[in-house]
Amino acid sequence: MYLIYSLLYILVLPFILPVHLLKRPPGLRRRWLRERFGYLRLGTEGKKRPVVWIHAVSVGEAMAARPLVERLRERADIAVSTVTDTGQRVVRDFITEGEVCFYMPFDIPSSLRRAMELLRPAAVLIMETELWPNLLRTAGRMGVPVAVVNGRMSERSFRGYRKIRFFIRSVLGLIDCYCVQSEGDAEKLKSLGAPEDRIFVTGNLKFDRRPPEGRPDWCRRLGRPVVVAGSTHEGEEEVILEAFRALKRVFRDATLIIAPRHPERFTAVEGLLRDRAVDFTRRSIGGEGGVILLDTIGELPDVYGSADVCLIGGSFVPRGGHNLFEPASWGKPIVCGPHMENFPLADEFFKRGAAVRAGADELGTILLEILSDGEKAEEMGRKARELYSEKGGAVLRTLEVLEGLLPSNPASGRG
Repeated sequence: MYLIYSLLYILVLPFILPVHLLKRPPGLRRRWLRERFGYLRLGTEGKKRPVVWIHAVSVGEAMAARPLVERLRERADIAVSTVTDTGQRVVRDFITEGEVCFYMPFDIPSSLRRAMELLRPAAVLIMETELWPNLLRTAGRMGVPVAVVNGRMSERSFRGYRKIRFFIRSVLGLIDCYCVQSEGDAEKLKSLGAPEDRIFVTGNLKFDRRPPEGRPDWCRRLGRPVVVAGSTHEGEEEVILEAFRALKRVFRDATLIIAPRHPERFTAVEGLLRDRAVDFTRRSIGGEGGVILLDTIGELPDVYGSADVCLIGGSFVPRGGHNLFEPASWGKPIVCGPHMENFPLADEFFKRGAAVRAGADELGTILLEILSDGEKAEEMGRKARELYSEKGGAVLRTLEVLEGLLPSNPASGRG
């Protein structure tokens, strides 16, 4: 099966490679292409500490990896790979001098061997559940242990993997250890054939992201109340704008901050705002209008701290919802749409009164209820902060499970 998979991958690659290459800015294309084929320029010559390779696909995985990186750098040098350009930018924002960030090589044995020989990692940690068969097989053949960290399995991925269970069972057997977010994730992996004795429920690393100490200065000048809609998808901005229009009838100075999930949608959302004759400004060019398009990378967690209520993107359309934990860390009331399937802990937020659900037709009414009742808003925020605090400790639990795989002596050789 691995031979068939590799042949299919190689056959498809010439068709998708030009598309992805041309999506990059001209100045980035050469590095992207070089690194995707495993030719890494590390600048690590002469270093004696072991290396831990962490793979984080995009922004969400990269941000979840940050608290783990902060602990691991005490005992190893860090190398982080991503697939997306935005993931690269997030990683480069928190790695330190001497640490490495590169694009994940294509899942071709020759490219992966080349990268492995250059990195000589003591371990490979895969954030969430990014299963690349040849990466796992190459690591195994080179004697490099592999662990899934902050693992989760969405219903969509689970259904897809179940269709090829005859193959995925073999792939899952190549992973030495699974540190997963919830019991539900553990059960899905077991049903797909992952060895039960390698699966540990350690919690969600995003709970361990330390909230920023201060809010952005520009947020201090905003009209109140402030509604922050984080990580929005196509089809959600219209719903949110309609609810905000109703809110403005009561709170004339209200501010709405819209943060699209994907940077490539910034222009499309700007076009939507212009078509609807909305008075707005882009964050990147300043301004303090009634609606602000947050078109910067990595600023959303800080901006949540200035909100009076937070909306969770990806939940008002069927995308499974996004991160509840960043607004919860600030103690903010949270409103979600009906689609939060990707986060099983969302049900606990609802049961505890730390968040509420709202359909598109009732969003404006629910926002008005929360913002008109200071005690209710404060109580929701307090419960969200408590839940955030209770679910902390995932980094320490993860490190305990990984202890046997990770290098123990910072001064030991590499390989």
